[in-house]
Amino acid sequence: MSHSLILGMTESGKTSLAKSLASEYKKQGFGVLVLDPMHDPGWQADFQTDNQHEFMDVFFNSRSCMVFIDEAGESVGQYDKLMTRTATKGRHWGHCVHYISQRGAMVNRSVRDQCKHLFLFATALDDCKLYAREFNKPVLLEAANFPEGEFFKAGRFAPVQKMKLFSKR
Repeated sequence: MSHSLILGMTESGKTSLAKSLASEYKKQGFGVLVLDPMHDPGWQADFQTDNQHEFMDVFFNSRSCMVFIDEAGESVGQYDKLMTRTATKGRHWGHCVHYISQRGAMVNRSVRDQCKHLFLFATALDDCKLYAREFNKPVLLEAANFPEGEFFKAGRFAPVQKMKLFSKR
């Protein structure tokens, strides 16, 4: 299992994508764990909390779950060693972690390096430059001009796909 980054500006579609993925994982029989500081009721999860310590206890006492950490820029910031373990040790528990953030630069570099997949929604050009460099995919620079719901799906060792989350509203 591989970890993923879901990044983009406010209201670009990242939480909608994450909730859709969580729902699909549940249908496939995976356990779903969510750390959401906003405690949004829209998640289809087996466990959801806004308490970081409670989350970490369940995380390390569970196996093979699809995990979503919303506001990862704050939760898994530059110096939070405990939360960084979700990326560096999570795969040993069989977990696949999805880090959701407005700015990937706020997420610890070690965490970003552990992520094999990137879902990149509209974001600032400077942030696009960071992801284009880290994933070695210059086309990611185009995300700076994306409308709501449009995103790139990129893998470190896979081609970039341009996708749309929403049909015309």
